[in-house]
Amino acid sequence: MKIIGLIKRDSGVDLHRILMPLILMDGHDAYVTNAVEEKDFEERCDAIYYNREVSEDVLKAARKVNAKIVLDVDDYWHLDPHHIAYNEYLETKFADIQISHIQRADVVTTTHERLAEKISEFNKNVVIVPNAIPDHQYFPVNKTESERTRIFWQGSITHEKDIALLQGPVKRLDHRKVLMIIAGFTDHPVWHSIVSAYTNGLQLKGAILKGEPPHQYYKNYQYADICVCPLLGTTFNGFKSNLKILEAAHSGVPVIASAVNPYLNMPVLYTHSQKDWYKHLQLLINEPEARKEQGERLHRYCKEHFNYNLINEKRKECFK
Repeated sequence: MKIIGLIKRDSGVDLHRILMPLILMDGHDAYVTNAVEEKDFEERCDAIYYNREVSEDVLKAARKVNAKIVLDVDDYWHLDPHHIAYNEYLETKFADIQISHIQRADVVTTTHERLAEKISEFNKNVVIVPNAIPDHQYFPVNKTESERTRIFWQGSITHEKDIALLQGPVKRLDHRKVLMIIAGFTDHPVWHSIVSAYTNGLQLKGAILKGEPPHQYYKNYQYADICVCPLLGTTFNGFKSNLKILEAAHSGVPVIASAVNPYLNMPVLYTHSQKDWYKHLQLLINEPEARKEQGERLHRYCKEHFNYNLINEKRKECFK
């Protein structure tokens, strides 16, 4: 079977959902490109695989050669009003565009049951293929040592409101014991606000790491001793995946997370209040053995329940 995987340049989503799965999928002739051309459809093509949306020209070319259309949807198409891209999504009518792609796909893959239910309103042929982290050079497990405990978060500009959940608790931390590591930085006013909240106005020392391309960002986990996953319990956030926890688990790093979807039902320390954030941070900062035990437990759990090879076999069945 020949599959054309369509990716967007510098897309972290496509790394996890399109590029890596097709690279590591045995038994298929997979061609991955970010600039599909008409000649790509001249030879036999059984399916195209893409995330969220592609141009109408690509869909027409696929239909012309009777190639099946496999769509991957990893996020809800209605954003929270405070989301930085909310107005842009309204102006471009992205929700309508996404629904149109869902309706025309032969099969839709997605990350979990909650999102699958939403997709099934427009296309009943939906398959749940959870995120997972492969043992691959893109995801190295190279830990460095530090005398202080490093509290780590990596993400995008869209998480300003989520990081604000940590603003109160981090003010109470002993600056002599911790380093605040934040990764993904770009020179944007919102990012400066995120950094300020995360570091108590730069009073807590640490490191601000710039944003990296998708195939390099994971190296930043070498600086993680504790991963934090703050997330507001909103509608849009509830349809996200648990990828941040999976990334931490891959390196055996313990996680403190907000007790909301998509992070529920995993062996992490959950928070319901700012008191919980401070309590759990204090525990893992002051008790290295607890930190180690929590990290190893999470690693074992994700290795069993989010096994990349088994999950990719399920994705393979979609194409068959």
